[in-house]
Amino acid sequence: MPLRIWTYVGILVALISLVYSAFVLGRTLIFGADVPGYASTVILILIFGGLNMFALGIIGEYVGRIYTEVRQRPLYIVRSHHPSLKAKD
Repeated sequence: MPLRIWTYVGILVALISLVYSAFVLGRTLIFGADVPGYASTVILILIFGGLNMFALGIIGEYVGRIYTEVRQRPLYIVRSHHPSLKAKD
């Protein structure tokens, strides 16, 4: 469950950053730039931060599923036994 939470948090942060990016971009276009380069820097940091958390959540889910698959498994499973391969005493 904690691995899945990061996926949802990443999606949420990416969506919130898109909304805030639209707000910053609109404010910059309407009222002009308060600080040159602020809008583009904030937009890039927020969007890539959210996408990074989303990607880490997905990778974490895969690693968690791999871990549950290989936990407490034998190295090999003997499907059948052939009589001619029996150990000779």
